Amino acid sequence: MIVLVILAAVWAAVLVPPFVRNRRDARPDNSVVSFRAQLSTLERATPGTSLRNMGHAASMVMNRSDAKRRRREILVALLAATGLTFLLLATFGGTISVLLFLASASALGSYVFALRQVQIRSMERVTKVRTLAPRVMPAPVLAFRRTAVN
Repeated sequence: MIVLVILAAVWAAVLVPPFVRNRRDARPDNSVVSFRAQLSTLERATPGTSLRNMGHAASMVMNRSDAKRRRREILVALLAATGLTFLLLATFGGTISVLLFLASASALGSYVFALRQVQIRSMERVTKVRTLAPRVMPAPVLAFRRTAVN
């Protein structure tokens, strides 16, 4: 019985301080925390825009050719890892080699599946979305008021 009381005291000592800290941090008690919370709420409410200064993040935007090159590099790295772990499996065998090969093969398969989904989505976007021609406003028709002189 005393062991259970000691165990409960240890668990309480481990779990209660983080719980109290999270409760205290969840309540914005100063204006800066409150402002940041409201700002992040506003950013989520207006998709596609950011209310914060993103000058440094604008340089991190990848163009299409950089994205293709990065995807190709990741695919080659996953292929190399899968091939290397297969050679390790064929040479030495063992459960660790099998697990490493299965992990790298599943990562490769997942990445190829994700690439295929991106390709399907882009093909659907090309076939389903068409750009609309800009609306041409007709020339205004001027109406003249008829008077007795006309």
